[in-house]
Amino acid sequence: MPKTRTLYLAGVGAVVLAVVLGLVVAVSPRAYAGTVALTATQLTTTKGRTGRGQPVTNLAEADLSGTTDGWNRYVELIGRYSGYLTFAAPEAVAPESVTAVEVRVNYRGPAPRTQTWTFALYDWASHAWVRVGTNAGVPDWGPWTSLAWPTPAPYARYVSPSGELRLRIQSNNGRDAADLDYVAIALTWDSERATPGGSGTPLAPTATASPVPAPTTVPPSRTASPAPSRTASPSPSPSPSPSPSARPTQPADSPSCPTCWHPPLRTSWNWAIAGVPEAPFRDVDMYDIDGFDASSADVAALHKAGIRVVCYISVGSYEEWRPDAGQFPAGVLGRALDGWPGERWLDVRGIRTTGNELARIMAARIDMCRAKGFDAVEFDNMDGYTNSTGFPLTAADQLAYNRFLAETAHGLGLSAVMKNDVDQIGDLVNHFDMALNEECSRYNECGGYAAFIAAGKPVFHAEYGSSTAFCSADNAANINGVLFSIDLDDSVYRPCR
Repeated sequence: MPKTRTLYLAGVGAVVLAVVLGLVVAVSPRAYAGTVALTATQLTTTKGRTGRGQPVTNLAEADLSGTTDGWNRYVELIGRYSGYLTFAAPEAVAPESVTAVEVRVNYRGPAPRTQTWTFALYDWASHAWVRVGTNAGVPDWGPWTSLAWPTPAPYARYVSPSGELRLRIQSNNGRDAADLDYVAIALTWDSERATPGGSGTPLAPTATASPVPAPTTVPPSRTASPAPSRTASPSPSPSPSPSPSARPTQPADSPSCPTCWHPPLRTSWNWAIAGVPEAPFRDVDMYDIDGFDASSADVAALHKAGIRVVCYISVGSYEEWRPDAGQFPAGVLGRALDGWPGERWLDVRGIRTTGNELARIMAARIDMCRAKGFDAVEFDNMDGYTNSTGFPLTAADQLAYNRFLAETAHGLGLSAVMKNDVDQIGDLVNHFDMALNEECSRYNECGGYAAFIAAGKPVFHAEYGSSTAFCSADNAANINGVLFSIDLDDSVYRPCR
């Protein structure tokens, strides 16, 4: 066969092959790109409750207008509410291919002057929530109102490696309820970045819904406003801690961490872990807030106001909603914490054993606090040995664990806050920089904190209820006492001095 004819046929064959491959790519679902409206596959309620018999599938279609009240067509979120919706991105969409994210809601309920509802997307990279919008501007129980909030870049952070997105919904008080007819996340992506050889053909916005279980109702938790997930996220990258505006301080001697922050014995404070506080802040020296829920920007805002910030984390319990929950080995999970749904005691034995997974997880949590710019860490549930955990924990086991926590914090330049564990004060006072206690007046335990006061280390005391009768004793002992709401939602704040 002549060479020219061979080349000609080869060329024709290449063209045909290219056309065929192009058609295959064009019809391949993974090659499509554009925008798709994702609807929720699950609603997880961590505080408050939802309307009876209202499944999450009610949120898949915006089918209500005016003042129509179709109970079986929306979901009602009741009281002081906190929960999150879970969404699944299409398999063809890689996180790095996302070019825009918008949250869409059809809302009917109170205006912000009665009850503020806040919507936030989870940032899988920084372990924090990013607020995208509120019910600002809506009429008080007026007609159904369509709301749409474009989200700030970068967009890849909103999609986990497995394609999961989460939208948190919270109210700031329990005065009312809100009705949601439709909640969706509009996801836009670039097909060339999503999958090789994408056609660039746009998809029209669509709403998809999958049969899912009804919302879970969980009673209020001491660690309200939980961050979600059982999918591990990478630890935040190191960043310098912002320096708060100077306030008068009287550093105490500490052999454990001379360079850490050491507040004076008399330090005003606020404890608000049910949601992230926003300006204007209370005029205090210190805020104690949830380490997972707060972002570095939230910490920086408090620093700008001249306020030191403490990072609340639980170190003695597993919390099923935390983003690192999937990292806990089954063998360290013990009995449920009585009265705190979704939490289980942890086996803290052998914390210094090489390769101990709990040590790695807690070190990562403390480093998260450092990366966000916190000044100190509050360690909750550090007295498991006094409880029915499901493990034969001893006082020695607890001491070893608590010292490990303080040393890890100090190694990262963070002050360590000892929480409760009154019986071990004598053994731990030299390892911690301050102490926090709940209801030591009620249980006649405040006297044990004289060791901290004598060492020049402040004691922060929280009581709940309505009486401030404990204040006279606190003031005499130089303890920083405050009466709070048991929800720690900043709705009650009555300092003793």
